[in-house]
Amino acid sequence: MTNTLGRDWDNFDAYLFDIDGTLLNCSDAVHYFAFCETLENIAGKPMTLEGVTAHGNTDVGILRDALAGAGVQESAWRPSLAKMRDSMCRYVEDRKHEVCVTVMPQVHEVLGRLSARGATLGVATGNLERIGKIKLEGAGLLHYFRFGAWSDAFEYRFDVIASAISKVRAAAGENAAICVIGDTPADIRAAQQNALPVIAVATGIYSFEELEQARPSLCIHSFAELLCAV
Repeated sequence: MTNTLGRDWDNFDAYLFDIDGTLLNCSDAVHYFAFCETLENIAGKPMTLEGVTAHGNTDVGILRDALAGAGVQESAWRPSLAKMRDSMCRYVEDRKHEVCVTVMPQVHEVLGRLSARGATLGVATGNLERIGKIKLEGAGLLHYFRFGAWSDAFEYRFDVIASAISKVRAAAGENAAICVIGDTPADIRAAQQNALPVIAVATGIYSFEELEQARPSLCIHSFAELLCAV
């Protein structure tokens, strides 16, 4: 297992965690149908996310890609983007009781260890803020995180990570050592594009081998490997 982190995994000043597939998994379809209803309202016809890459994308990026695939001109939906975001969030909020989350193995242990060491923890996610917080609250994880970088204002994960870096610098200092943790090649690329080391964890839909091909700083099968390495 190649490790190019440059330090022990638990010795960074700050960590930026992806949510879905990394910290937790949602077994419901509430978030999915929030997309479908919002897209239908814009396109004027039933829509799904068939053919759209969702994992590693952002909520805004998924809306964009789905509408482009359906042939809806950007000029027809871009002015309504704020309403689309709000529509998705209200859909999930109205069905909050249906959201069913499972915390990935050893997540509490890893977050607890990093918190005890005084690390600054944040989320850098493709979720819209109101939706992401519902998931984290349901998983009992929200209290670990000092801040969040969400997709409300960003279509690309690179920009989400860049926003998170600014928040880390404000919270932990300009020279804070930052590590990204995610479960998709998109997480790896976004970290690399922002010149950050990245730990890839194969707890989402991508295999260990697929993640390794993107050359993360460290690739693990699960968080248990980190704890065993201590």
